[in-house]
Amino acid sequence: MIKLAILCQEEPVFLGPFLCDVIRLHPERIVAVFTCGSRSAGEKRRAGSLWLLWRILESAGFLWALWRRLNLRLLGRRSRFSVAGTACKAGIPVYAVENPNGPEFHRLLREVAPDAVLNQSEKLLKPEVLAIPTYGFLNRHASLLPRFRGRLAGWWAHAAEPPSYGLTIHLVDEGVDTGGIIRQRAFDDIDGAWAYPRVMRHIMRDAPELFWAAADQLVQPGFEPLPNVPVDGTNRFPGPDHVQQYRQTLRRRRSRADAAISSDNAGKERPQ
Repeated sequence: MIKLAILCQEEPVFLGPFLCDVIRLHPERIVAVFTCGSRSAGEKRRAGSLWLLWRILESAGFLWALWRRLNLRLLGRRSRFSVAGTACKAGIPVYAVENPNGPEFHRLLREVAPDAVLNQSEKLLKPEVLAIPTYGFLNRHASLLPRFRGRLAGWWAHAAEPPSYGLTIHLVDEGVDTGGIIRQRAFDDIDGAWAYPRVMRHIMRDAPELFWAAADQLVQPGFEPLPNVPVDGTNRFPGPDHVQQYRQTLRRRRSRADAAISSDNAGKERPQ
């Protein structure tokens, strides 16, 4: 039975709830949680662009995400979205580390000696730390790799024409989402007209179970991950032009959906 550690940043919208559920499913299999801050410097800069976030999340999604962030900010580890708080309640040791590539984290990781580490931080890790756990580091990614590598993968996949939806559990290497693929799940029950937060909630609903299945698969004798050869560039946080195009795409999808509903209703009402 594989023993894991978690490396993460506190993020209460999608990431935190996923990790909290990973912990709740199998607390006995997690030897430590390492937190390395709440947000990267890049995300702090992006937080000033509230207009972009509003347009990406739409009004209801923006307010929903804002409430979760305020909940974590005010309650700290008492928040149900806090990974550190959930770990503490389960009796799992929690360590705050400044730099996952630094000697302090290396020392702590060797002390707790997990078989593998679930990395949900934004940090790019160096070979020295990646080599410490027997089975390496794992990541949960909100697209069907090798497409849509990088940040906000679920959004880029939703914004694409045609859209595609999926989850990937993969190994972590020195690149950006380029490690071998352990397990994937595609979703064909998502409407392209949905708002992005609804898409992500649907995708993430069963992500903890998928992760644990992948972790168990990783340690099976003879298991070999699938190759993950990049087929496109690395995505970053979208700019104004990307968001404008996305909103236009959503309007077209929703117009088509409304037209289909109207046509269907007209057919039902037509006299026989």
